[in-house]
Amino acid sequence: MQRFDRRAQQWLAWIFLAVVTIVYSLAMSNQAILRYATFKATAFDLGNMDQVIWNTLHGRLFQFTNQAIDWYGPPTRLAIHFEPIILPLSLLYSFGSDPRILLVFQTLALASGSLPVFLLTRKIIPQWPLLAALMATSYLLAPALIGLNIFDFHPVALATPLLLYALLALEYKHYAWFLIMCVLAASTKEDVPLAIAMLGILVIWKYKLPRLGLTLLIGGALWSLIAFRIIIPHFYPGVQANNFWYRYEELGSSPGAAILNLFVRPWVFFSLFFTLDRLYYLLNLVRGAGFLPLLAPEWLLPTLPSLAVNLLSTDPLLYSGVYHYNAAIIPFVMIAAIHGTRRFLVLWQEWSVGTPLVDVRDGDTMGTKAAQAPPRAIVLASAVAFSWVARRGGRGWEEWWGRLRRPRPLVRIARLRRLTLPAWRGEQWRRFSKRMQPLARATSPARLQWMTFTWITVMLGLNLVLMAGALSSFWADHTPGSREQHINQVLAKIPPDASVSASDNLNPHLSERQFVTVFPTICLDSRCNQMVQYVVVDLNNLTLANRAQASSKLNSLQRQFRIIAQAEGIVLLVRRST
Repeated sequence: MQRFDRRAQQWLAWIFLAVVTIVYSLAMSNQAILRYATFKATAFDLGNMDQVIWNTLHGRLFQFTNQAIDWYGPPTRLAIHFEPIILPLSLLYSFGSDPRILLVFQTLALASGSLPVFLLTRKIIPQWPLLAALMATSYLLAPALIGLNIFDFHPVALATPLLLYALLALEYKHYAWFLIMCVLAASTKEDVPLAIAMLGILVIWKYKLPRLGLTLLIGGALWSLIAFRIIIPHFYPGVQANNFWYRYEELGSSPGAAILNLFVRPWVFFSLFFTLDRLYYLLNLVRGAGFLPLLAPEWLLPTLPSLAVNLLSTDPLLYSGVYHYNAAIIPFVMIAAIHGTRRFLVLWQEWSVGTPLVDVRDGDTMGTKAAQAPPRAIVLASAVAFSWVARRGGRGWEEWWGRLRRPRPLVRIARLRRLTLPAWRGEQWRRFSKRMQPLARATSPARLQWMTFTWITVMLGLNLVLMAGALSSFWADHTPGSREQHINQVLAKIPPDASVSASDNLNPHLSERQFVTVFPTICLDSRCNQMVQYVVVDLNNLTLANRAQASSKLNSLQRQFRIIAQAEGIVLLVRRST
């Protein structure tokens, strides 16, 4: 009967995985297309990527002119990011050039990441088959993943499923596929190899594969170093630092100055970057998985480069938790959640039987390791301990509060000094484990399973509710109607080979051409030797202040351009010499 139950759970888990993945793929593909059709997609970055991929397919590798007035560099994507995966991605347009192909492909790629999450959970925690489906759901419904999916298209989004498949291949000892997935993930953006380099440390530490780990560590570091120090500066000559260093200028005028300030003026980092909104961002990343990643913090090691990039930035978008800056973080949050859950189960079993259990993955007695390093389980154990103390009644709380209020500073200092002593910490952990044994023995395995499932589900729902505001601006708020029809009629007046300056929301609908810019930029080069032939602006999509600026800009263009069409706030101008 038990075998039947396990088998039934496995079938139910597979069915649930298929249903939730299909529903996610259909819903998010529809939303991405609807967002594009209602002109909510933007030049940055759907318009950029559409033109780069279209140009690459037509032999102009990595070329793009789709730049705004705040950054005008060389007309190549390589001057901004090193993303060689654009080369194979351009083959998607051989089926037809349309940004919606990119949006659907991105959705399907991200949705496919549910499979490695499912299989990794089954491999690491085989006793709970349904947990695999729940972890896959937690992955798909993570606000970080939804924001990554719905906000236009970015090659780095592909790093999320690729890294998950790399971890799956590593777990099943398919090292050739593991390296292939790592190389593909590294090709999505120049900073992803840093996460792979940190993964190399885990490969050495957890999987006892020093040669493979050193290959990742050295290869990932060299890849990023070459990209940052050779490739990008080569295509953007004269740049003194990283193109996006303006986000980190408060740290120092250059990366070297920032590192020096870290040692000379470390208080600057604390005063500027230890803020509530950044702490809230960190909580958002782990809350959807029930804070279980905190029980296996070593598996979060590869997230440190991306977290540093996001947390040290002065741009709040990077630590908002819903943009593409979390692509290399999501996979390791999920694997940490899986290992954290396994670690909690091993601890609970130890408390239940009253003797230390061997955790074969760590190669040591779990009780001994926990005694040496209780922070591995401190978050969830503290929550359980809280509930246990609460069950003791008011007398226990009064006794605890009375002890806390007693002025014993010398005793407290002595205790604080003993925190570093392994023997003292081991004794405290043994006492804590002894107190947890009655609760663990009173909880059946089935009840523990459903309690864990309920906890993860509640935290997942809470995370979605709390992050709904941040995601609300991404969703399409209506279906295409008469306004969209009139806009498309105006855009159809622009020849497919003409150069265009288009406002932010119209730009992705006109970016499959060799020359396109983002309004108010009307020049095709830094010296303005050549101007665009057409200008099209959506005044109704601008704030009052921006609308006034756009109207002023359009009025100043009257001598060089003339209006040939107007509808629904759309103004189309053509150069008089055209």
